[in-house]
Amino acid sequence: MLRTSTSLCDAEKREFDRYPIALSGKIFLPAEDASFDCQVMNLSGGGGGIKCSEPPPLRSFVILYIDGIGRFKALTTRYVDGELGLQFICNEEKRERLLKDILHFVMHGTKVSTRTRRHARSTAVKWSHFLRPNGDCVRCEALDLSLQGISLKTKVRPPVGEITRLGRVYGRVVRHHEDGVAIEFLEPNARPFDVD
Repeated sequence: MLRTSTSLCDAEKREFDRYPIALSGKIFLPAEDASFDCQVMNLSGGGGGIKCSEPPPLRSFVILYIDGIGRFKALTTRYVDGELGLQFICNEEKRERLLKDILHFVMHGTKVSTRTRRHARSTAVKWSHFLRPNGDCVRCEALDLSLQGISLKTKVRPPVGEITRLGRVYGRVVRHHEDGVAIEFLEPNARPFDVD
């Protein structure tokens, strides 16, 4: 991947205070269907700085996952002295939660591990397969489920963005994880493909 260094220093222009934080994370590149471990060096309500072995090119859309804090859509903005700068793309509610989590970590040295989800999750549902647009029936196991989506354990990992069908429900693959895929449910009346 092409790297571009820049000496852009926008510390004076930042809207939010930046806090030094040493946390493990993972960066996802949906366009390349790739993910890398990273070290989160600092965070603010507007972005962060990370170090990773293979930083993506500047102006790439990425998703940063920080265990115990959450998942953040971002754009890569600068690469200086081995640190990749990220600008978060999030609504004010998520930004406020992030700021509270940062302050909690700075003051107590621990992550917030009991985040209340928008939708309660369950592991009671036992899906055994999902269908791909080409008709392939893929074996899987439901790891957890919410009204928004489902995490599946499966050896087959369809590309991010692919539409799948679980029973009568359609969903879009939004990310890959260690055990399989995460699928976000589509609107109840959506029927992007028909496989019987």
